Amino acid sequence: MQSLLIKNVDLFGRRLDVRCRMGDVSTIAEHLGSVADERVLDARGGALIPSLRDDHVHLLALAARKCSVNCGPPEITDSSQLKNKLRLEEGTGWIRGTGYHESIAGDLTASLVDQWVEGRPVRIQHRSGRVWYFNSLGAKEMGLPPDSQGQLYRKDEAVFTRLTVEHSLTEELHEVSREMTSCGVTHVTDATPSNGDETLAFLQNHCPEIRVRAMGGPELSDGHRKMILDDYRLPDFQEFCDLIAESHRVQRPVAIHCVSKVEVVFAVSALNEVGSVVDDRLEHATELSSDVMQMVEALRLHVVPNPNFLYARGDQYIRDNEPEVLDSLFPIRSMLARGISCTIGTDAPFGDADPWCAIKAATDRRTRGGAVIGSHEAIEPEDALALFTDGEEIKVGSRANLVCLDKPWSEARSRLTSSDVLATILEGHLTYLRE
Repeated sequence: MQSLLIKNVDLFGRRLDVRCRMGDVSTIAEHLGSVADERVLDARGGALIPSLRDDHVHLLALAARKCSVNCGPPEITDSSQLKNKLRLEEGTGWIRGTGYHESIAGDLTASLVDQWVEGRPVRIQHRSGRVWYFNSLGAKEMGLPPDSQGQLYRKDEAVFTRLTVEHSLTEELHEVSREMTSCGVTHVTDATPSNGDETLAFLQNHCPEIRVRAMGGPELSDGHRKMILDDYRLPDFQEFCDLIAESHRVQRPVAIHCVSKVEVVFAVSALNEVGSVVDDRLEHATELSSDVMQMVEALRLHVVPNPNFLYARGDQYIRDNEPEVLDSLFPIRSMLARGISCTIGTDAPFGDADPWCAIKAATDRRTRGGAVIGSHEAIEPEDALALFTDGEEIKVGSRANLVCLDKPWSEARSRLTSSDVLATILEGHLTYLRE
């Protein structure tokens, strides 16, 4: 493997050179001369930081978005705009929409979508990912019963099976992985509940620039067992506890999707009943009050929040919730003060795939409209970055998973933007270098 010499980096507040060899950081010194056949990157004083790890993402959905119509805010804000957008979509097959929110036209039904598009099958995903809406033609092709009203809840595997028959998504996955590396990402956790061994192998094969691990269902032989809670249709409590216990028996920790306070309390109560194991996780835990946080701390659960939603959806949060609810959204500072283990995920494509949006939102908690939600929960840029690097450090002997910025950290910390990424390095190999 060709060694890599990164010269003139801002590291530990000093100007240093870093050599990567055999996938590791092998030498850190003030002046290192290059050796034969060594690739040299001059950082010109830019900061060298650990590479980013997106701990909650949905790669196939992110790839599918590239051949989808955006059906939600901020681009689409009312039903007439959505109707015109769908009608202008070229082609003859399925129209696939994403990002829908009920503020546009309420809870969609097949008869309503028929008024917009009749001659082509249509499927539109809610921005939360919890429901797909179909027109009548689309519902018929999906085999939905007449009383479904064109709505399909939590059946992503059925929809993606249909999608991949139409389009393999391999090119889109390669594009997704390239875009991630341009933001400094080297590792991701795919959080799709239907993941199995075959899907994981497919993702790993077609995202060569990043390292992919996954959580999923019973078809996945290793990794977290992903479990979904929706407060409008919670499962039987004892049956849910039994599923957790069964997962623990086969040495698989659980990762429970829980957003609202009702869902979080249900998840934590079940884990308290069964008993937690190392690496049990709460995905999102958007509304986490202080009393429930005490139980999370006692159970030693890992939490994966998505502060990027404070920016993307914060104005809607303010319209929909009382002040006491707003104060409990993504309480990252309070969790860290309690010693609760946290990493950050983007939840892309339901959240912005750029991890720097989440890093910045964790530090300023500002909405798209400029309001601030829970300023007392804001954290420092260094702490936000650490949540996206899983606490990795740059030292001799560590794996050479690195990001080189084009500015020193003293300047970059006030910007927190992916446009400052100069190069991304995975195990000593350059996966991205800005032209």
